[in-house]
Amino acid sequence: LFDIIYKNSYIGEIFMNGLRSVTLWTFDIKETESFYKDILGLNTLMNHEKNILHIGDANLAPGTRLIFKQYSGDSEQLDTHFHGIALRVPTDYALYEYKQQFDNHQVKYESVQQLNGKHLFKFYDNNGHALHLISDEQNSGVPLGTAYDGGPISPIHQIQGLGPVMVKSPETQATGSLLNNIFELQLFAEYKTIDDESAIVFKVGAGGNGGELHLIDYPDAIESLNPPIERVAISIDDIDHFEKIVNHVKEIELEHHIIQHEAGLISLYVRDLTGIIITITYDTVN
Repeated sequence: LFDIIYKNSYIGEIFMNGLRSVTLWTFDIKETESFYKDILGLNTLMNHEKNILHIGDANLAPGTRLIFKQYSGDSEQLDTHFHGIALRVPTDYALYEYKQQFDNHQVKYESVQQLNGKHLFKFYDNNGHALHLISDEQNSGVPLGTAYDGGPISPIHQIQGLGPVMVKSPETQATGSLLNNIFELQLFAEYKTIDDESAIVFKVGAGGNGGELHLIDYPDAIESLNPPIERVAISIDDIDHFEKIVNHVKEIELEHHIIQHEAGLISLYVRDLTGIIITITYDTVN
């Protein structure tokens, strides 16, 4: 059993609430809906007009959401900015339940490892995206969501959250500066991956599995889609801090977009140097 232990070497203030969502591309949005609903047992909501699929817990709550957008290009092999995306289950035993489910549906997965004392294993969805199932049994920090009872997995074992999210970057200094100096995410720890890649852990909100963004040092340039699809979103409930981030972005003339979704919900979109979109959402609704 390979166990990766964090080397905690940073301290700082905590402002953010936690991870909000991750947006990915899909070659086949209907097949993706079937995979996440019928095999993983998650709640899904399809926006047929925009061809966007929302996936999450019983309430599709922030902190549990994966969002898929249909890729309409002609490439059969796409690059990704994500080294891995972890989906949270309540217990170690839930990992066994999912391994049985994957065996029944010929889903490719790897052996169980440990990340900072928490059991997890990697698997691949129908698009080839690398995901992890991670146990919350030894976890603290950002709480789990609400189990969805409409799928094939028992609610006591069901996926109920998102994180850690692992982003790869060939420009770790620039991406790290964006996360730490502009978005003010807390530098929390560092470690080496199984493949001996350097990784930095940024703590989001209360931390734990649902409050960690990992930046993985990646040697090669990443070819982004145009327009870009991949995105990681973070929630914040302090309007003064949100405005501080927006003002900082404007001061350094960083390209950005601000979208007012509805009352109490507004998002700042920034495209990192590597091409991934990082979103900060001020949210007083959830």
